Amino acid sequence: MLEQAAHDFSLDLARSYVIGDSVRDLEAAHNAGAKAVLVLTGYGKDTLEALKSKASDIRAHFVAPDLLTAARWITQDIKVQHENPHH
Repeated sequence: MLEQAAHDFSLDLARSYVIGDSVRDLEAAHNAGAKAVLVLTGYGKDTLEALKSKASDIRAHFVAPDLLTAARWITQDIKVQHENPHH
């Protein structure tokens, strides 16, 4: 689905973010090469606990208590990327 959206809308998935509350969301981000943001709303708290107890490469780049905090982090991350394009 992410690859289709990238194709349809000319998105660069390596510069994209996926916000979600499930392991599946984080896996989708990982598989697409996007940054994963876990929100603790919905299933997010259970997902965080599952990730702590699961031996997996799947991790969130940021864990946010809510969608607004996630959006603010993404905005800041984009700003940092523009200021330091080689990081």
